[in-house]
Amino acid sequence: MLRIQLQKDSNHSYHEQLYQQIASLIRSGDLEPLAHLPTVRELAAQLHVNYNTVRSVYLRLQQEGLVDSRQGRGTIVSNIVNDPSMMRNPAQLALLAKETVHKVKAMGYTMDEFSRVMSIVIDELKHLPVLFLRFTELELAEYCRLVQYHLPSAMVEGWTLQDFWERLEKDTCFLQQYKAIVTHPSVNLRVKQALPREAPPVVSLDFIPDPTVVIPQLDAYPRSTKVGLICATTRGVEGMMNDLVNAGITHLDLNAIEVNHSDVFERIATCDVVYISKPGYMTRPQLLTLPKVKEFREVPDHHGINELRKIVTH
Repeated sequence: MLRIQLQKDSNHSYHEQLYQQIASLIRSGDLEPLAHLPTVRELAAQLHVNYNTVRSVYLRLQQEGLVDSRQGRGTIVSNIVNDPSMMRNPAQLALLAKETVHKVKAMGYTMDEFSRVMSIVIDELKHLPVLFLRFTELELAEYCRLVQYHLPSAMVEGWTLQDFWERLEKDTCFLQQYKAIVTHPSVNLRVKQALPREAPPVVSLDFIPDPTVVIPQLDAYPRSTKVGLICATTRGVEGMMNDLVNAGITHLDLNAIEVNHSDVFERIATCDVVYISKPGYMTRPQLLTLPKVKEFREVPDHHGINELRKIVTH
């Protein structure tokens, strides 16, 4: 039986409490690799919570690579979560590897063919990758993927700004292995000022509402429609608001809130429609299942991605 206690008077939902406690048990090693978790129904009955709450937590754990769920085996702890040979987020890396292998097989290629091509690609890209800096691991997971999608010729390595500052204090020689450093506009100048003269160029890259999807949808709503905006961080909330205003969306009643704010469900209830960022629903995936909530799709800003493309291709 899992040692879990849910507090009714907590500022966090049952979903968030349950996720945090199980994830902590896995990362600490209290739940060992390949250990079986209770079934969804068993844990829901044990904790006296809704079946769908437990199910959404298990799905979130699976999406993050902390557990594996297979028919006939149940839900088990991933066997690479605490692998000491892997840095930062091995569970997420393992999940990416599994998804890639499944896609390769679905396309009809053999693992030998994939391995040969992968070796060639690594040789081409390993020399001077781009260092992508962001505030949180969640932002790195989403925005590195977007950069790689829009700029497939670049090898992108992501660090949090905290990790970057700590490394920079100890030694600046590591900067020589990167072709460019990509930052959020709000810290661009600070990063430039902290770097030595021989450092690689610094590119300011922001992400904006997808003009082919988000902007037309919002522009079509009647004047004064109450639209909620949910993001993973306070900084992200401010960015969403500014991006929409800059895109000319000024006729709506925009209401932004952080995803873990205690009033988030109340805000959703009072809005006509709600948009949530990818890092936001990675934090609380159950929100995207609500009828009013839509994904806030983002793309790299045109100027920043073009500047980075010129550096990478020369």
